Amino acid sequence: MALIAMSAIVKDYQMGETVVHALRDVDLTIDAGEFVAVWGPSGSGKTTLLNLMGVIDAPTQGTLLFAEQEVARLSDDQQTELRNRSVGFIFQGFNLIPVLSAMENVMLPLQIKGVSFKKASETAMQRLAEVGLDNLAHHRPDKMSGGQQQRVAIARALVTDPSLVIADEPTANLDSATARKIIALMRKLNEKENTTFIFSTHDQRLLDRVERLIRLEDGRITDRMIERRAD
Repeated sequence: MALIAMSAIVKDYQMGETVVHALRDVDLTIDAGEFVAVWGPSGSGKTTLLNLMGVIDAPTQGTLLFAEQEVARLSDDQQTELRNRSVGFIFQGFNLIPVLSAMENVMLPLQIKGVSFKKASETAMQRLAEVGLDNLAHHRPDKMSGGQQQRVAIARALVTDPSLVIADEPTANLDSATARKIIALMRKLNEKENTTFIFSTHDQRLLDRVERLIRLEDGRITDRMIERRAD
């Protein structure tokens, strides 16, 4: 079943008097349970593509379906509910709330969904333990390294058990041992829980583990190489 289906997608941005063509005539399908990387040179449209898939942004033209729902037909509230229910985001800039501890940052998506404090804190601690940070649960971001903040962001993205995780350079700030552990965790969730992962990355450690590489250049898909990789 297709989780994401994009047809003739165009995304333009108006920058003063200049129109930036971020995506041009993109046709792409991502099936539920895929483990996929989008790659290409800087400025190729990778982040824009991920933002559309995560229903953060809307295309200028074309049709975008998420779990067979046409996103453009959903109200703003329905789109927000779709994101909260189905999508976990790992942002390159972490996007942690500085006044909250690691555990409070990870708990937040669950609390927004109305999960009790007790259940949210237990689940957040479990996810922090999986990324090796349960001992820093009560530290705020400014007391943590970049790699530690990245792992908090990963735990937060996974805490709601989303059907789709969208990750922009999720392993870029991690040492090799931690990166391998995080990639193994994401692969386990992909295989055991059928969680779909879509990455934007230049990290060869991650590129070597994905099932499909989608290359973007100048806003167009230039390669849809499918390659099954051994774990």
